Amino acid sequence: MKTKNLFVALISTLFAFQACTTDDVSLVETGPVDGSNLYSIKDDAFGEYLKYLKINGVYSQVSNENGNAVISYVIDTVESQNYTGEINLNKSGTFTSKLETAGLVTAKEKIANLDGIQYFPGTTSLILTSNELTSIDLRQLVNLTSLNLNNNWIGSLDLSQNTKLKTLLYNASGSASAPENSKLVNIDLTHNLDLDTISMTNHELESIDLSQNTKLKGVNFKGNSNTLYVPQEVYDRLNTTTGLQVESPVDPGDNMFVIPDKALGEYLNYRLNGTDIIVEDGSTYKIDKTKAANYTGALNLSKNGDIPMELQEAGLSTAKEKLTNLDGIQFFTGITSLKLITNEITEIDVSALINLTVLDLNNNKISSLDVTKNTKLTELNCKASSKATDAQKLTSIDLSKNTELTAINFENNLFTTIDLTANTKLTSINFLKNKNTITIPADLYDQIETAGGDLKGVTK
Repeated sequence: MKTKNLFVALISTLFAFQACTTDDVSLVETGPVDGSNLYSIKDDAFGEYLKYLKINGVYSQVSNENGNAVISYVIDTVESQNYTGEINLNKSGTFTSKLETAGLVTAKEKIANLDGIQYFPGTTSLILTSNELTSIDLRQLVNLTSLNLNNNWIGSLDLSQNTKLKTLLYNASGSASAPENSKLVNIDLTHNLDLDTISMTNHELESIDLSQNTKLKGVNFKGNSNTLYVPQEVYDRLNTTTGLQVESPVDPGDNMFVIPDKALGEYLNYRLNGTDIIVEDGSTYKIDKTKAANYTGALNLSKNGDIPMELQEAGLSTAKEKLTNLDGIQFFTGITSLKLITNEITEIDVSALINLTVLDLNNNKISSLDVTKNTKLTELNCKASSKATDAQKLTSIDLSKNTELTAINFENNLFTTIDLTANTKLTSINFLKNKNTITIPADLYDQIETAGGDLKGVTK
């Protein structure tokens, strides 16, 4: 077979290369002669599989380490941009056997690190079945229409940039060797408007928002640890609804909304004691939507500092639990300040809170934030939690409508650029621990009184 002959030739090259010096490195196949544009693949199982698939821009490289020839794999990051189509890195039984027959050294090794996949932005289908990935960054794969992550260990998934996705398959691994936090607790699919098929079984999802996925035909959430509720109109437009139930949050008779997250309900009940906005009903909490809309002032739902102890002393059973689901907050349309410091929020919809002047989301895990409707904002804080992964941090935000802003804090996020041309009232800016220099208008740079991070003023 052609593959077998190539492998024999490669082994011959290795023996011939053992006489080279420690620093000698050589591409087995034709690649950039001077080594430019080459990116080293960290996971050999990933690299060898790509090479076996003959993916554009992938080369094997031979080096001599202390007299031993070692094969590694590299990507020509220019050539790889031309690749379009499917990348199938399935490591289930039949595929493993096929790789063994072809002579791959890493045939039985699971892929644990997918670093390098970002250099194949033309990929339309990515199959990673039965590997041991615990994290994945797909933000550069903007042309993906199909994604299969079945039987991996990924506990956090950002698909906000994969807006062409039609098929999403991620059935959680049932392996006894799976680490903690290897299942999804939440996922934001509001950017994936073309989705028509979802299968995400055996996860620990607390809720699911499918309101924006109007093209969905079928879903499978079988085996999820929590009951997943969707509105009647979402349920009715699906052909298959495995693992979903119709929610009934609103009681037409008394205008009440059942709060899905007990930690949020109990906290609101504590903060709004005496207002009759929150009603305790057994183990659940309800919001009177009319009274909530009439409430003006501030809501502090932070869990930083001494607050958990304060809540514990007040008898709250969820005193030490971080907030993760804010469904219900949208009814407080009159509030002017919302503080949610030191929780574990990954997504939040504040579009209905049009009277906000202060929004403090410091120390959460938010990768996407829309404040275009919050035109009265004067202070915006969204410092990423120290426990947030890169996929749980902001890379961009639209502040063009927030012309009243005087202070912003985006510490520990992943901004490379930001447009602040409309924010002429800013006097305080914090981009500490961002990885890049942030360029802002020169006039704005001159008026800043408090600054954090690497900032540069440029005249437009």
